[in-house]
Amino acid sequence: NAIKEIEGPQCSGVVLVPSGMNAVATALLTVVSAGDHVLITDSVYRPTRNFSDSVLKRLGVETTYYEPLIGERIEKLMKPNTRVVFVEAPGSQSFEMQDIPAIAAVAHAKGAAVLMDNTWATPLYFPALEKGVDLSIQAGTKYIGGHSDIMFGTVSAYEAYAGRLKETFNTLGLCAGPDDINLAQRGL
Repeated sequence: NAIKEIEGPQCSGVVLVPSGMNAVATALLTVVSAGDHVLITDSVYRPTRNFSDSVLKRLGVETTYYEPLIGERIEKLMKPNTRVVFVEAPGSQSFEMQDIPAIAAVAHAKGAAVLMDNTWATPLYFPALEKGVDLSIQAGTKYIGGHSDIMFGTVSAYEAYAGRLKETFNTLGLCAGPDDINLAQRGL
């Protein structure tokens, strides 16, 4: 409930998972299927790139990395089977600030979901769901924990994806540990 409140009124559901990377994987697996194409910012957190280049590839999902400052020009990279545009602002590698509303407008017009790793900004400084993001991801090991003593992640969903997120979460048998939840509450 605390994460849902922080994410804002557009948040229709939150899942708590064992790590930030697990939050990324859960969000992606909520949306993609074999034969899909995803666009991921080139400045993405390195383990997200590794997940895409290994697990998603093995599952038959094609990934294209795009220049982070592309904005609405992302339309040129969209394919008929593009299901996800993954954004991160600021970017983990070089701190680019992406134009999330412009990217989201193009993605939604083409039928793709927008997923965002919002760990750096958090919903306190960038209300992702309010700006067109469908699944907002946080590594709780950073600001939520704040003491380098937890493994914890969150995925928050806009209404259209809340049911499917919950289904993916439950089917994968995921849960954050009770000690980590307790420490996250302390951090919040």
